[in-house]
Amino acid sequence: MTGTRRWARRWAVAAGLVLLAGAVVVITWTQASRGSWGAPTRQGVVFLGDSITSGDGVTPEATFAHRLGVALGVPVWNAGVSGDTTTGALQRLGTDVLAHRPRVVVVELGVNDEVDRHRPAGETLATLERIARRLRKRGAAVVLVYTPFGDFDRDVYREGLRDIARRERARLVESFYDGIVPHLTVDGLHPSVEGHAELARRLEPVLRELLGG
Repeated sequence: MTGTRRWARRWAVAAGLVLLAGAVVVITWTQASRGSWGAPTRQGVVFLGDSITSGDGVTPEATFAHRLGVALGVPVWNAGVSGDTTTGALQRLGTDVLAHRPRVVVVELGVNDEVDRHRPAGETLATLERIARRLRKRGAAVVLVYTPFGDFDRDVYREGLRDIARRERARLVESFYDGIVPHLTVDGLHPSVEGHAELARRLEPVLRELLGG
């Protein structure tokens, strides 16, 4: 082998080693930025609900979701949709909730299933459990909140939510809506500015604990 060929071969080997080292550095940095399991770090809270969550009758900044983001200093996403049901929320779970990779999801649903759609309680509760299970399996902590109103204010729902919380290892804030209707609402159902402030106050210690703060 001539000296020129030896030199070329050595240069190629050295260049290959440099490229390999660079690739290792890039892979290591990517893994570190995503966490030990190679996935983006979970952060923040998604609020999945209906018009109570979305904030009918108040500005977005007045909602309990926004207030909690400010109080906790974490990203929040308000996935409340006016008139939504458990079935509708389940259908948009991927795009509106899981796509954000939240650390915690607050689920406020069920009242429209009963009051507006007159769905059987068992059907509503089964869909709520599917939502909670899917969120848990994707790594998010789940907080269920109960909003007793009209025919949604029944023992079958209280007991059903307790069962879901137990089976899916979720937190249940059963007193979430106590005393809100009618005095802290804009229309006898939806929270006023003061109502949202009170709901945020009730949820803050639960979320702070789950977020590790």
